[in-house]
Order: sequence, then C-alpha cells, then structure tokens
Amino acid sequence: MSSSPLAILSTRAIGKVGLVLSVFLVSCSQLISLPLDKVAMLGVIVMLLFHQVVQNTPLSKNLLFPIIGFAAYCFLPFLLNLPDSSLIIFFPVIGLFFAGLVSSHKEFLTIVYWALFIHIVLGIVLVFSSYLIGMNSYVHQMYDKGLPFLHAAKGFTTTVQSYGTLLISWFLIYYWKKENGQNGKLDSIAFCVVILGLILTFNRNTVVIFYLILFFKHRKIFVFTVVCAVLFYLYYFEFINKLLFNVSTISSRADLLQAFRISFFDHSGWMHYLFGHGNNIVGDVIARTTKYRTGYIENGTSVLVYTYGFIGYIAYLIAVMLVSVMLFVRNKIFYAAMFFYIFIIAQQFTHEFYATTLYLMISIFLIILYSKSPGEAKNNIFSSTE
Repeated sequence: MSSSPLAILSTRAIGKVGLVLSVFLVSCSQLISLPLDKVAMLGVIVMLLFHQVVQNTPLSKNLLFPIIGFAAYCFLPFLLNLPDSSLIIFFPVIGLFFAGLVSSHKEFLTIVYWALFIHIVLGIVLVFSSYLIGMNSYVHQMYDKGLPFLHAAKGFTTTVQSYGTLLISWFLIYYWKKENGQNGKLDSIAFCVVILGLILTFNRNTVVIFYLILFFKHRKIFVFTVVCAVLFYLYYFEFINKLLFNVSTISSRADLLQAFRISFFDHSGWMHYLFGHGNNIVGDVIARTTKYRTGYIENGTSVLVYTYGFIGYIAYLIAVMLVSVMLFVRNKIFYAAMFFYIFIIAQQFTHEFYATTLYLMISIFLIILYSKSPGEAKNNIFSSTE
C-alpha cells in the first residue's frame, strides 16, 4: 500500500525539523555542561554516512584522501609527545570530515541557515533578558574593556567570537541565496534580526569581517557607514577607544602568547619545530611563570605551529590558498576574499580550530564552492563534482 502525499510531506517536514535541531545543537557548546556540540556533530556524521549507505553512494576520494592524510599526520605529533600530547588535536579531523560530508548535500545549506538563525535569535533574547532579569552565563559582561554596563552576546557558544562566527556564517548563506534569487520577505526580516545580533557582540573581529561583506555587497552603504563611523568616533572618542581600540585588551593578547613563546622558542627541539607539541595548550609548568598563568594560546597561527609544527602549518596555508583560488577561479570572488581573510588574517586575533562553529562555517564555504552560481560558465576548468 503506497503512502499518501500528506504522509510523505509530513515525514519530510519532521525530518527537516529534526535536521535543523541537530545542526542547532552542533552550534551549541555551552547549552549543558557536556560537550553536546561534538556529540551532535558525530550524530550528524553517522546520519549522513547511513544515508550514503542506503543510497549506495560511495564516499568521494577527494574527501577521504585528505582526511586520511591529515589523520595520519596527527599521529606524529601525538606519538612523539606522549604522555604530554592530547587527543583534542584529532578533533579537526572529525570537524573537516563533517564539513566534507555536509558539502555533498547542497540542501543542507537551508538547514544550516535556519539552525543558525534560531541560535542567533536565542542569543539576542538572552542579552535582553540579562538587562531585564539579571545576568546569565550566556552573555559576556564587558569588564575587560571597562564597560561593565554593556552585555555582549555569545549565545550557547564559549566566546563572543564564536557567536560572531555563527553570524558571519549566516550572512554567507544569505548572500548566496540572494545571488540565486531565493530570498523573500522572511529573509529580509531575518537579516535585520541578525544585524541586531552583530551589533550586540561588540566584537572587533566580527565587525571588521562584516565591513568586508559591506565592501563587496553594499559599496554605497560601506562608504556611508565609514564616514558616519569617523564622525561618530570623533564625537565619542573616549567611548569608542574603550570599546574597539582598548590598548589593554590588545596588549593582553600579546601577554597571552608569552607561554607559547617561552615553550616553543626556548624549550623546543627540531622535532617540535617540524611536528609540533601534540597539544594545543602549553603545560602548567611554563604557564605558571607567565603574567596570566595560562597555557591557552589565543592566536590561530601560534596554536597551529605549536600543535602541529611548521609542516602542519604550511599544509594549512596550502589548503587555505587552494580553496581561495578555487573559489576565485569559479567567479566567486566575494567568497574567495572572505575565506582568505577569515582563515589567514582573522586568525591572528583568535582561533576556533577546536570549536564546532568553525566547521559549520567551512561546510558553508564548501557547499558554495561545489554549487553552480547563476553566472558561472558551464565549461569552467573545475567541475562541480571535483
């Protein structure tokens, strides 16, 4: 007996809602005390693998070979630094595998779009609730910049920067949908909501990336806002300096690298230089001798060099350049510039290599990379299945 059309539609709707909730959980690292985001990511991976088995679709060699190669390389810094190495250095393997699997399902772009929007809206609600009913652990009170009366949105992520990554990821999908004529009134309303979320981060890195978006997508607005920003800066000189150009927070980032500099340049051998320390955090013995007494490395370049060595970092640079060039060659210049800036320049201020938010963003870039744009030539030197 065949199923009714209503039953089929209902099943598909339930399936899409389930996927949206699953991806939403992938973006949530602080919803509960357990690493729910990583568990959810593994769940989505299993689901996609099951789907490929049911469809009798083999995994792409272009996905498997780089992942296997990267996983094999990770064993070098891990084994060479036992017992001080950490299993966390293998997480990017899982994250990239997730991004690669998702990229083969273009319909996932809509799933991620609404999952991120749900998270962004909840982050905004949590900020307003922090003013109305009291502080909660999902906002950042800006004592570090001398502005404790401002509450920055971080949603269910670990940092304001990670929440900003969700915002930028949403904008990437929004503009891709717009280029393909898929946006409606609901998307325009959602855009205004996400802009509010962007403002509530009060995060330099996120704002700069958004200004890069404005430069490509809204040139007149870019020029107008730059002029307004200069005038606003001149009028509210002291306030803006505290918020965006706070010298203490900039110098503190340099101080946070003290443990990295001591450990990597003063206590490393040639194997460490080549293959890294197999851990993304400097040991307590050295960390306790520094100003902030922490081994956390808040710099993308430094953490990659420290964890995977110069060989690993060079491989990272090659991968970033390759994806950027492929996007550029396929006439996706905006996304090529965004990818290069986010994964090369923005990483000098922070990093999210061990957070699920970054791999959600990578999956978006890969889906866009493998999708045909309206103006893309059919005889492009890269095929859509490459």
